[in-house]
Amino acid sequence: MAMNPANSPCGPANFSKGPTDARYVENIMEHAFLSEVLQHCWFIRHHPVEVIRPDVDAGGYDLVLEANERVRHVQLKSYSAGGGKGAPKLINSRLRDHPDPCVVRISWKPHPETCRVALRYRYSERANWPPPVDGATTFELKGAHFVPSTPAFFETPELVDRLFGSATP
Repeated sequence: MAMNPANSPCGPANFSKGPTDARYVENIMEHAFLSEVLQHCWFIRHHPVEVIRPDVDAGGYDLVLEANERVRHVQLKSYSAGGGKGAPKLINSRLRDHPDPCVVRISWKPHPETCRVALRYRYSERANWPPPVDGATTFELKGAHFVPSTPAFFETPELVDRLFGSATP
């Protein structure tokens, strides 16, 4: 017998009963993102990914990912599908100081029956960003600064290609 999605633990009626701490949800999405990228790179592309996390949030990035001879400083921004997606994102200007920085926007939605999040992505790198402003500590990224353009999203394979280039044998 199929469960009524509205009454499931992750259904619309129960979702608001979950954690309201934004940092808690950010951590869940970071781990889900890493799981998707690591699995794809290991099982599909057949190469490992080195993951480094800063102890102090001062450099403007959440993760450093290295794979396929490319090192990426990655800032993650996540939002629940259907909420907040149009809002501009403020990015720490220090992200620009790194050699190959990018921002990954994660749209997430829990499946009402399995309670597993489904992730979709939009991506932005320095070439798409507005020019720096002297003395500014943040800069704003809007929808036009991301690819693919709204309303399209990348799935994990396309995002991994953006992050690390095409797979090499």
